[in-house]
Amino acid sequence: MTNGVQNITRSPLGRMEARFLAKIGVRPTFSIQDARRVLGHRESDPTRQFLERLQTKGWIRRIKRGRFAVIPLSSGENRTPQLHEFIVAMELVSPAVIAYWSALNHHGMTEQLPRTVFVATNHPVRRQPGEVLGVSYKVISLRPEKFFGIVKDWIDEMPFMVTDREKTIIDGLDLPQYVGGVAEVAKVLSIGWTQLNESKLRKYAVKIGNSAVAKRLGFLMETLGLGNVEVLRKIITLSPGFSPLDPALPREGKYNRRWGLLVNSEIKA
Repeated sequence: MTNGVQNITRSPLGRMEARFLAKIGVRPTFSIQDARRVLGHRESDPTRQFLERLQTKGWIRRIKRGRFAVIPLSSGENRTPQLHEFIVAMELVSPAVIAYWSALNHHGMTEQLPRTVFVATNHPVRRQPGEVLGVSYKVISLRPEKFFGIVKDWIDEMPFMVTDREKTIIDGLDLPQYVGGVAEVAKVLSIGWTQLNESKLRKYAVKIGNSAVAKRLGFLMETLGLGNVEVLRKIITLSPGFSPLDPALPREGKYNRRWGLLVNSEIKA
């Protein structure tokens, strides 16, 4: 096994196996239930054993428990399904949304290429998927009321869900550790402001239900000279006390009373 990818020499297919792959291969991934339907199996039939045999022969790979992908002939020596990591992410949890640093990169708002694919969902997740088909995944569980600002996009004619530009910014101010810190958000705002909908940013900053997000957004807008800060101040309620500008950094720095922030990250205008 190399880099989490198993090197398997393909074994010849039986007639039933070949027919099955021809039918199931039109899907990017499939479940055991899908396999049963294609095979005409009942629950008592040996569907799992059939799939295990195909995996041993190097024709399919398990993505997670009960979910598989066909390995195409063009897959090369590593025998890996040629699925984009965002498409795989949609199979790891339901609902699934590409978010945080991965969404920033997808929208072209950062040059940083995260090594991990960040996925958001609206319920607790007991076990992280870790590495799947050689790619590392991190699932962030959000409260249902924080699960919004989602759009559909496509890769190779296959759909996936992703947070829109404005929600990606707001998520980054809510949980900066998943976007490389507040300084990275500041850089994104500074460079990509003209691509953002300021009204939607304000709306999302209120909707996410974390007063620190509005504080951070207002401070960054004012420091960077972006947008109309006073409109934002009129629609938000600043919680008492001082929130850290970046909660992932040590709580040391200067206090900003206007925004109720402990400025513990250097932001360059």
